[in-house]
Amino acid sequence: MNKYLLLGIVLAVILIGLAAYFITQSPAAPSPTQSPATTAPTQATPTTTPPATTPSPTPPTTAPSPTPAPTTTATPTQTHPATPTPTTTTPPQAAQVTIRIWHALNPEEEAVFKEVAALYMQQHPNVKIVFENKAPDLQTAVLAAIAPPYSEKFDLFIWAHDWIGLMVEAGALKPVENDVQDVLNKFVVSIPQYKGHIYGLPFTAETVALICNKKMAPQPPTTFADLLNVMKSFNKPPQTYGISYVVNPYFISAWIHGTGGYYFDDKTEKQGLTDPRTIAGFQFFKTYIMPYVAPNPTDYNTQVSLFLSGQTPCMVNGPWSIGAVKKAGIDFYVVPLPPVNSTYVPRPYGGLKMFYVTIYASKEAIDFMKWFTTDPQVAKILVDKLGYVPVIKDVNIADPVVQGFYDAVKNAYLMPVSPKMQPVWGAVDLVIQNSIVSNQKTIAQAVQDAVKDLCARGVC
Repeated sequence: MNKYLLLGIVLAVILIGLAAYFITQSPAAPSPTQSPATTAPTQATPTTTPPATTPSPTPPTTAPSPTPAPTTTATPTQTHPATPTPTTTTPPQAAQVTIRIWHALNPEEEAVFKEVAALYMQQHPNVKIVFENKAPDLQTAVLAAIAPPYSEKFDLFIWAHDWIGLMVEAGALKPVENDVQDVLNKFVVSIPQYKGHIYGLPFTAETVALICNKKMAPQPPTTFADLLNVMKSFNKPPQTYGISYVVNPYFISAWIHGTGGYYFDDKTEKQGLTDPRTIAGFQFFKTYIMPYVAPNPTDYNTQVSLFLSGQTPCMVNGPWSIGAVKKAGIDFYVVPLPPVNSTYVPRPYGGLKMFYVTIYASKEAIDFMKWFTTDPQVAKILVDKLGYVPVIKDVNIADPVVQGFYDAVKNAYLMPVSPKMQPVWGAVDLVIQNSIVSNQKTIAQAVQDAVKDLCARGVC
């Protein structure tokens, strides 16, 4: 019995020893915090395996990559090219620009111009517009500014268009036809040019028209025959006269241009007094209008006064005279000078008030000029507050007086811009004095004498 008990004990010990042996020979499972030596990263691309927080007990068999190990933040297994993060950047603020405008406007005009400029500055906060009054001698101020030492630099100035030639020859202006090409089709008048170039844009026009007292001439004359009947019916001196008409080169020019004649050709810079059509225009005025003109025909104030006192039914004058007519309490209308026939349409000289672009002008100044001269709302402000006659197509005119001058402007003949025109005014005045308001000479003789003087001046 003891023999078998002993044998069982021995077998049990052997089995226990074998079990212990096999247990000690099984490989240990890797620790979840250890990274195998063969998995050391060689690229910067992160993996889903969290990095080891403790060093591996076994050193790597290959040299580690110089790329830093991934951070502790896990990333997806599928990688994509990095997408740049959008940033919201504020565009650089436009540089501040000051536009200097010289002028000789009256106080009422200047106030309205500043009001309009304020509207533009609201839309263009980087622009400051400054008006500088250079009256009474704007011309001298401008010419001095473009001479050494060039201490005064300004962008634009305002005046009638007939200074263009003078200012170009003096070197004060720069051409802008390329800058303004996109707005030229908005005007109802021709844009003044000098030697093929444009140097500014107009914002209002002036010309003469027929202004009649409704009590004396209820119906506007639509033909010259109608006007002639009115003049004849009231020509009863010294109580009344046929018409108030300032007989000078500017006012009577309508009848010369209407026949196809001209005083001076801006393109050729030659006089046109000897042209037969010009002589015919002078003759028409002398024959059909001069006999009915009120006394002292060359004096502006006399002619206006006779109309204001009710001694003439109509007068030929411009928009500058309307204030006096309204003050006198006259009920009146304004219409263009009536045509003689379908081919003889009076074309009085017209003047344009405009912005001139100086050699110092900035792009911003030119942009402002384009806006001021072509914006319908600006034109309406100038019509309503100053009685200006507009020069653009798309403008609503409620005032019948302005409408009358607006219609007259469409027939206007722009005054020449060449400096060579200056002596021609004097020559025409001699023709008028010697052969129209007096009979000292025939028109043909007076023209020949006047042209001799022009030829001596190089305008032949």
